[in-house]
Amino acid sequence: MKIKRISTQKKNSERFNIYVEREGKEEYAFAVDVDILIKYNLQRDKELDDDFVKEVLTAEEQQKAYRLSLNHLSYRMRATSEVVTYLTEKETPEHAIKHAIDRLTEQRYLDDQQFALAYTATKKATTPQGPGKIRRDLEVLKIPKTAIDEAIATFTDEEEYEKVLKFLRQKQKELQRRSVRELTQKLQMTLMQRGFSSDLIKAGIEEVFLAEEGDEEEQAALYQARKYYPKYRQLEPFEREQKVKQALVRKGFPYGLAAQVLEQIKEEEAE
Repeated sequence: MKIKRISTQKKNSERFNIYVEREGKEEYAFAVDVDILIKYNLQRDKELDDDFVKEVLTAEEQQKAYRLSLNHLSYRMRATSEVVTYLTEKETPEHAIKHAIDRLTEQRYLDDQQFALAYTATKKATTPQGPGKIRRDLEVLKIPKTAIDEAIATFTDEEEYEKVLKFLRQKQKELQRRSVRELTQKLQMTLMQRGFSSDLIKAGIEEVFLAEEGDEEEQAALYQARKYYPKYRQLEPFEREQKVKQALVRKGFPYGLAAQVLEQIKEEEAE
């Protein structure tokens, strides 16, 4: 068989439909990228055999994978594993995926080390995440450990501590409704989940909340007591007081403070 006609696709001027003559009749054979058309010198009246067509179609699959990857990378920088996943979802043959990844890596369009550095810098600048969470994210993306270690090393202890302090200071207003103990336990858990060092979290909590255990905690205890005291009004006075104290202690307030604010609530009610 030989090529009878070549036409440009209407929706993509860089792709061409190849028509062949078989037994005196013209029929559609396959479509190729412009680079494949040029590489294999596809032109009218060129004789084709099965092995040659197989080679052309294999090269076309590889070129298609490469083009898909370039488009995928045009939106943002990506890890190698992300491109592999994308091509796999597009039902790309394994040989074409490997060819595309090798070519993109050679051209530096894919560079997991640079990706890890850029990812870490972006997350550090724009999110309340610590190095532990960033490391876990990079591991999920199958970034090599050496590249992850290099990227995480750019996140200094000073920068991490500043982010911890910023987060804790934003939460100080919650002391109006919670005990220091209850609030700091919650914040400690949140910061751990966000990937911050336990030592830096502890230091931050001591710096931000150690001085708040006086008037602020008393006001928070009063706030809670004013909620619980009316709730148990149907009980006998002694049982009512015990219920309120127990509720405040469960909230993390010291027993002595619970008894103190309860007396103040009782005085307010008597007035």
